Amino acid sequence: MGRLRVVLPVRRRRGKRYMATAGSRAGRRAAAGEMEPYLGAGTPFVTPVVDGGLRRFRRPGDVQGAGLRAAREQIRKAEQQLPRLLEELSQTALAADPVMLYSSLHVLDAMRRSSQPGHVMFGSDAMVEFYGGLVTAMPADRVLERLGADFHPQALFDMDRLLREYARAESLAHQAKVLREGAADKQTSVLHMLQMEQRFDRMQGYPAQLRPIFEEITAPLADASRAVLGFALHQALAAADVYHARQTARLGEVMTEFENASALLAPSPDREQRVQVAATLTAGVATLGASPVEDDLPGVLATELNAPHEEMTRLAAALTTPLGSQPALKTLGDTNALRRRPVIGLDTPRSLWARPGDFIHEALDWAADACRDHPDLLKSFDKQRQDGCEELVRRSLAAVFGETYVHHGATYPDPGNPDVDVLVAMPGAVIVVEAKGGRFTDPARRAAPDRVNKKTREFVDKALDQNARTIAYLDSGKGTLRSRNKKRLVLPDHLPPAVSVIVTLERVDPFATHLPDGGKRSAEPQDGTWLVTLADVVMVADILRHPAEFYAYARTRAAIAKAGGPRVFVEADALAAWLDHRVQRVEPAPDEIVFLDTGSEAVNDYYTQQVIAPGSASPARPDSGVLAEVLDALDVVHRERPQDWHDLAIAALAVQPEDWRPVRKALWAAQPVTTGTRRARKRARRAADGIRLSPHLTVYVRSSTDETSPSPLGPTTLLLRTP
Repeated sequence: MGRLRVVLPVRRRRGKRYMATAGSRAGRRAAAGEMEPYLGAGTPFVTPVVDGGLRRFRRPGDVQGAGLRAAREQIRKAEQQLPRLLEELSQTALAADPVMLYSSLHVLDAMRRSSQPGHVMFGSDAMVEFYGGLVTAMPADRVLERLGADFHPQALFDMDRLLREYARAESLAHQAKVLREGAADKQTSVLHMLQMEQRFDRMQGYPAQLRPIFEEITAPLADASRAVLGFALHQALAAADVYHARQTARLGEVMTEFENASALLAPSPDREQRVQVAATLTAGVATLGASPVEDDLPGVLATELNAPHEEMTRLAAALTTPLGSQPALKTLGDTNALRRRPVIGLDTPRSLWARPGDFIHEALDWAADACRDHPDLLKSFDKQRQDGCEELVRRSLAAVFGETYVHHGATYPDPGNPDVDVLVAMPGAVIVVEAKGGRFTDPARRAAPDRVNKKTREFVDKALDQNARTIAYLDSGKGTLRSRNKKRLVLPDHLPPAVSVIVTLERVDPFATHLPDGGKRSAEPQDGTWLVTLADVVMVADILRHPAEFYAYARTRAAIAKAGGPRVFVEADALAAWLDHRVQRVEPAPDEIVFLDTGSEAVNDYYTQQVIAPGSASPARPDSGVLAEVLDALDVVHRERPQDWHDLAIAALAVQPEDWRPVRKALWAAQPVTTGTRRARKRARRAADGIRLSPHLTVYVRSSTDETSPSPLGPTTLLLRTP
């Protein structure tokens, strides 16, 4: 028997699928024999044109013929199946032990997610969560009657199959809604995307970014929240961490036992029997490795955290969704309390926390809920959200551009004395950032039109107005800005037009994708705006650590938003496409939609790889593919001829990663001639005459012992010297 993987993976960023087709990336992978995506390969009504990392579609409303008729029939059948599937879910649950079935499903899902690319399993965790919500919607007495009941392992696979069938039917039903309503404007597209996210997307970012965000907001409120709530808000994540570690250790012990047992089994020549044995082992691990019902969860947490039992009792209560408390939960689109309060409360004091490792994705929303009945604490929490959002943006950009060039809360003398949340102003680069720390409400998440319009005005319209006003003032040349402590800010010379960025603390990908208009904006930056969530800004700043890299990417993302293509649903995918292919803005034709045709597996691996085989290296940090010598040369340009830095940075970061090959060879050839071949010396002489990489960039390579330089050096010439 093969070895079983001992992994409880963190959530991986998944590409969102809209109107997926037989010719889509998901469909092609399924056709090639890989595992079919959890939500299915898609409806076969249109095939995209794939070109240069992009997928181009005719708009669905323009598609005619047998393909569209087949898709509509498939969708009609899916819509009819939903009530039956819901009834089967309930019957299958109550025929087993609904609570422990829920816990085992989390392990089964985790085992599958650990072995598949992120996009393949998109939606699976949302479905397990939905099932847990259905359990808390059942009458408590009926669930408790079955607690501890023995059930056949097949029930686990039956429930898993039913959840997947329900997910695919819901996905197709949502596609039907999109087809019926069309996408006449950006606001309608935003509503459709929000409805899809409410059903299937549970990923708020990577823990490496989510953790410092949560701590930045909640840690300063420790004393205030403890005085009001009886526990500190930041303790919730600490509790999730220690319980997750406890559960991971438990699962590891179970896996070891099953591996030892499976090693004693002689491989069967019969394929069906091998499949049966593998299924039995999997069910055993999922059942015995699942989180148990705890008789005293607060006691466990108190011991692990060395905290008072009374505090942990109050904290556990705030994290709990009791059985029978959600009778109105009927469909996947409904608000599910278990999403934010993930502990299922049985009869006092028993409870179950099935998947504590995922709590980090909902921790901030949980904290807002915990403060909701205490107006003063909620006000302090919301203020800390805004302050923390601005500070983390400032800190992330300062790590890239340097403290000298990053300003927080600068003001300028226009009516109302407006301020700039974060301003980057260095020779060759200007970035204006408006940070929005406001909360996105449950009705807005469910795509209630009036609430979405309100948040559009807050997160998009107002922010665009503010950035447009700031950029106009900077372009006027007046330059009279003051810092937060009222001192005059002297901006450097050689400032190009500013890049506009809006950063939201909440993940609202539909706004970033479509930049909808709430009807309340009077102006917007003419070169576009990059709207991005805070967690993604922190991620991008961690990957793109050189000023030229981050600036070029931000400028590209603003241009993509302005052009409307390619559409970006997940920032990690856009970053991966830029790292690998230098994706640029695309102007879609009037009858087409352009998507990215690339995923973010390298970024996923870097941030989510937790279990490394002995002797193997951790995943490398993804990079732009620009040679270190080129980035060093740009630093020299910034010091010695800053007027050229902007054009050279943009030109260098537009070069495809593989096109740096001749420069790499030239750098090697320019080493001291005693170590080079005749061919290398010839290559070095050619490099000294310049390597033309584009009309905007020629690179000259000189040995460190060669004190000459090409003349004249200008905005299209870059000089590299060997060490």
